[in-house]
Amino acid sequence: MAIFTNDNKQFDGGSTSSGGATIIAQGTRIKGEINIDCRLHIDGDFEGVINSKDTVMVGKSGVVRGEIHTNALVVAGKFIGNSISNFLELKAQGRIEGVITASELVIERKGVFVGESKIKDSKTSAQPQAKPKEGKE
Repeated sequence: MAIFTNDNKQFDGGSTSSGGATIIAQGTRIKGEINIDCRLHIDGDFEGVINSKDTVMVGKSGVVRGEIHTNALVVAGKFIGNSISNFLELKAQGRIEGVITASELVIERKGVFVGESKIKDSKTSAQPQAKPKEGKE
């Protein structure tokens, strides 16, 4: 499905990488935090936080529980949690449960969304906020 922005240019997923990709294969279970600059495709099971400067794709067999901060998020599987992105696409067979914040949101027919959606303004970064350092005053 082609996506067009307001200036009638076709959306390409917002790729900023040089063509690299990381794949979490079906049957793989990972828990933790991922910080990544290239595309990420998840067909397995991931629980935790994803920080990406590129596109995160949750494949048909993929399940993600946690937080996703990315340029573009495409969900064909299941995502439970919160996300902040510039672009979010929910595919026909996909399911999202949680709070999503995006500049552009596309939900295909038969895509299931249960939760709250917010419009991302220019002040809301897709990257997570730096945590304040704890220390003595």
